[in-house]
Amino acid sequence: METVRLKKKMALANAFSALGRSCVAQMEANMAGVQARDAESLHQMRVALRRLRALLKMFEPLVTAPQNIQKGLDWLAAALGPVRDWDVLAGTTLKRVRGADTSALSETALAKAAKLHRAMLRTLDSPRFKKLMLRLNSWMQEKQWRNDVTEAGRVAMKKQAARSAIPLLKKAEKRLRKRIALLEPREAPAVHRVRIAAKKARYGAEFFRDLLDREKAANYIHKLSALQDRLGMLNDMTVAARLLAELQYENSQLAQAAAFSLGYLSAEAEAGLEQLEKPLKAVAKLRMT
Repeated sequence: METVRLKKKMALANAFSALGRSCVAQMEANMAGVQARDAESLHQMRVALRRLRALLKMFEPLVTAPQNIQKGLDWLAAALGPVRDWDVLAGTTLKRVRGADTSALSETALAKAAKLHRAMLRTLDSPRFKKLMLRLNSWMQEKQWRNDVTEAGRVAMKKQAARSAIPLLKKAEKRLRKRIALLEPREAPAVHRVRIAAKKARYGAEFFRDLLDREKAANYIHKLSALQDRLGMLNDMTVAARLLAELQYENSQLAQAAAFSLGYLSAEAEAGLEQLEKPLKAVAKLRMT
């Protein structure tokens, strides 16, 4: 991914344009790899898509993407998600299990991932995907987004990004603190919401790091990344529980290994939840702005 370098006196409009183009370029750069059924390329395309959606959400008070683009991005995210879930189960999560042979489970998970990778070829070749990328490129590359600037955004987008970005970063910080304050660690959806909020706050800091205090931004991003790693692992285990339950009931030969792995990962997730309090409190105190 090519790093976008923002300049101190750059207008917020130009910063948004540069960041948006970077996200779209990252998506396109990984399309060939996804077509070659490469798991890492699919992951990177998904990261680019998440960054783009986070950018659009961050700028939502100022710029509103057309419904056909928003719905198209939601559709693409839903298509990429299940493929990545099976990739992670086979390539990462099952390797955590000790005390049982999970090779047959991994092979089955890989087979399911391969089937979904083949389905992605049809997705990328579909008229809907091609139309989405054309619209997205026109909107970003040709700066058609200027037609969708809200009344509130007209003044802000002309100001220097170093100043106008602050309210956007504060919004992400406030959302994260609120979700941490309301968190019940035993509720997987609530943990997931904190993870998403942490990711958006981190992306915001990464987007504008050139315009922020360098040391403060590095510390902020580092601590959010560390929390994300913890929450990401817990999310992987939640996803694994769903996928293993699916394997357990559809394949009697895998039932015993799936049940053991499910129990093992559940115990590990429980231990991980018990260690969340300290890092959550530390992140809740973070202030980038």
